[in-house]
Amino acid sequence: MPPSKNNYRSSQPSQNKTNSLSSAPPLKTLPPQPNISQLENFALSALAPSMAVVFTLPFDTVKVRMQLQGEVRIMKDATGKTVRVAAEKVYKSSFDCLWKTFKYEGIRGLEKGLVPSILKESSKNVFRLGLYDPILSVLHPKNDATSSSSAPAWKRMLAGGICGALGAVSANPFELVKTRLQSTAAGAIAVGNQYGYVSVSSALRQIMAKEGGVSGLYRGSMISVYRGILGSAANLSSYTMLRDYALREGYSEGVPLDMGCSLISAFVSVVFMNPLDVVRTRLYNTSSINRQSIFRTIKTIVENEGLKSLYKGFGTHFMRIGPHFCLTFVFLEQLKRGVKQIKLEEYQRKLQQPHYS
Repeated sequence: MPPSKNNYRSSQPSQNKTNSLSSAPPLKTLPPQPNISQLENFALSALAPSMAVVFTLPFDTVKVRMQLQGEVRIMKDATGKTVRVAAEKVYKSSFDCLWKTFKYEGIRGLEKGLVPSILKESSKNVFRLGLYDPILSVLHPKNDATSSSSAPAWKRMLAGGICGALGAVSANPFELVKTRLQSTAAGAIAVGNQYGYVSVSSALRQIMAKEGGVSGLYRGSMISVYRGILGSAANLSSYTMLRDYALREGYSEGVPLDMGCSLISAFVSVVFMNPLDVVRTRLYNTSSINRQSIFRTIKTIVENEGLKSLYKGFGTHFMRIGPHFCLTFVFLEQLKRGVKQIKLEEYQRKLQQPHYS
């Protein structure tokens, strides 16, 4: 039986609807929201501290020389008897060291070791800063109920410690060369062993030739790892916790917040790092003839110079670490904001294109 007129008419709308759907243009896809890629994060993490060290290196030079001052050396007298000889103190204080270094060697003396310092900062912070957020996100995954800003202190410290250890191993050869270049001074103000390196490349060649090849470049690497674990765990956990707390309390994101959080975290870091920093400086500067283990070096320092000697150069250490961390995090956060702003502007331009309108 043929369909009725009414039935035929009632079927027309569904057919027209089907045709209209099949001929409709495909759904438009918006461009991805702007964000910093991990590769960009690595690059910025290396760039920011490399910029900061240009301004803070003089304090690092002073710190190294203050930590080497007063080192007791074991020598043999004319009869062959072993004696302990304490080197005469050259510097009365950190400021005296700063002035005398400038007086005898000028600005170049205060900026000694700049090239290996930049290489050290970039190679170390690719891991120390660049991997912190990825590792923390693994330890404390983000989901609807939580975020990295709510990560407990122990997870932040663990993430910071892992990053610090990786960074310390990566940067050790440059740290070794930097320390020896900074210890080289004019005769009247010289402390510690004097190596007389003229460049980074010659220093690397001489160390490998005279001190056991590539392994010589990793002298003191274990103490650097311990220092990196303690320092980065204290620094990164305290910085991120302070910053997250301030943002939750309504403080505006910007340079003042970055500076305040970084300076507090720097002080916490120096408290944990300074004893190991003194030991590492001594190990780096010791000649291969008088090489000692980490624990033997600690024992020698405490026996001959007292327990408080492990905090030698504390003030100068903070004078260097405080501004350095402050500049590093200010530069890092500003660079990240700049990259995000550039990407946001590109994103907005894409939205205005006909394809997305």
